[in-house]
Amino acid sequence: RTFRELQLDKNFMRVDGESNGENTWVIRHSADDYKTGATYGERPPLPLLPSLTPAIDDFIERWRPCLLRNSDDMPPSSFLFHQPKTGNPLSANSMYQIVSRCCYKYKEKKTNPHLLRDMIVTHVRKNSDASEKELEALALYMGHSVQMQRDSYDRRTLEQKVMPAVSLMQSINSVDKQQ
Repeated sequence: RTFRELQLDKNFMRVDGESNGENTWVIRHSADDYKTGATYGERPPLPLLPSLTPAIDDFIERWRPCLLRNSDDMPPSSFLFHQPKTGNPLSANSMYQIVSRCCYKYKEKKTNPHLLRDMIVTHVRKNSDASEKELEALALYMGHSVQMQRDSYDRRTLEQKVMPAVSLMQSINSVDKQQ
C-alpha cells in the first residue's frame, strides 16, 4: 500500500538539493499512509538515491502520461502508479502481479512484494555488520518494530543467526590463549 499509493507532491516529492546541488526524490509517509501508522506515527522522510532522479523524472514526464487513458473530463491522476482507466491507485493484486512478474522475468525466481521485505531484512542481517541503530532505522522505514523485523522478516537459518556469537567466542578464546 505504501508504494502503490504514492502521490506526486503529497507523499512523493522532488527535492532540489540546495546544499549539495543534487536533486532527489523523497517519500514522506504520514501515519495515515501505512498499515501500522497508528502505532508508529509519521515516518521520517526517505530520500531516494540522487542517481535515480533522472530515471524517475523520465518516467513521470514521458512514460506515466502514456499509462493513463483518461477522458477529457477526468482530471489527471496524482498517483505515481495508477489504473489506466480510472486514475485510481493500483490495486493490491495488480501491484502483486507486476512485482511478481518483473522479479521472475529478471531473476527467474518466484517472489512477491512481501517476500521482498523479507529479502531486504535477511540480506542486511546476513551480509552486513549493521548496528542496532541501523537495524532500528530500517525497521522504522519499513513501518514496524525491531522485534517484528526479527520475528517476521528475518529468514536466516538458525546457524546463520548464531554465527556472530560463535565468531565472538572464538575471538575471545584466541585472545585468552595469547595472554
